Amino acid sequence: MTKEQIKIILDNASEERLERFFETLLHEIIIDDEPYYKKARQLLLASLNNENADDFFIAISGCSLESLMEKY
Repeated sequence: MTKEQIKIILDNASEERLERFFETLLHEIIIDDEPYYKKARQLLLASLNNENADDFFIAISGCSLESLMEKY
C-alpha cells in the first residue's frame, strides 16, 4: 500500500471504520500461530530500520519502545 493510499483512507475513514481496522489487526495478531519470540524479533528488527518506530508502538500500545522495554 502506498503512502498516498494510506492518506486517502485517513482522510475519508469514519471512526467506526478505523475501529474496525484496529479490531482486525488485533484479531490477526491473536490468531497468528507464529511464536511470540519470532514476532518480537521481527518488531525489533523493523525498529532498527525505522526512525519513527516509537510511533508504531505508541499507536498500538500507548507506550514507546523504551517504556515497553522498561516494563519488560
